[in-house]
Amino acid sequence: MSDYIKFDENVKVVVSLVYDQPLENTNQFGKKQYVYGIEPLPTGEQKFSATEKLHSKIQEQGLTKGDSFFITKVKDPDVNKGYAFFKIDLKDVPLKKKESASKPIQNDKGTANFEKQFDSPEAKMDMHELNLRLERMEKIVAVLWKDRSNKKEPENLNELPF
Repeated sequence: MSDYIKFDENVKVVVSLVYDQPLENTNQFGKKQYVYGIEPLPTGEQKFSATEKLHSKIQEQGLTKGDSFFITKVKDPDVNKGYAFFKIDLKDVPLKKKESASKPIQNDKGTANFEKQFDSPEAKMDMHELNLRLERMEKIVAVLWKDRSNKKEPENLNELPF
């Protein structure tokens, strides 16, 4: 028995995603293919393989971890020249409860690590760089104090140039 769902023609299958993003690979014909992890079905299947079009439909709907929906492999001789295609349906399936509309969507750790590389270098200065800058400033201040102590203080404060 395979872990993958085999979609029968014109039969709705309800799936619940267990990950936010699918695994992406290329099949033997050079086309992109996406593997989605799902809650195990009573028959034991735990994932399904999605074509580029099915993947884009899932992404357009914004479906993520915890969302449930129907997938139907549609094959009708009068539609699409008889070629099969996939259809997703959100009706009559409870979607996951959104925490709050005002809260931003939390990305998974992989996405956060990927986005972290685009942070500006100024925003992520490390401790070593800060220590070097502090030492340089201390040297400058020491030289300025030494120069100030070598200069004669004016006796009358009214003689100050400013």
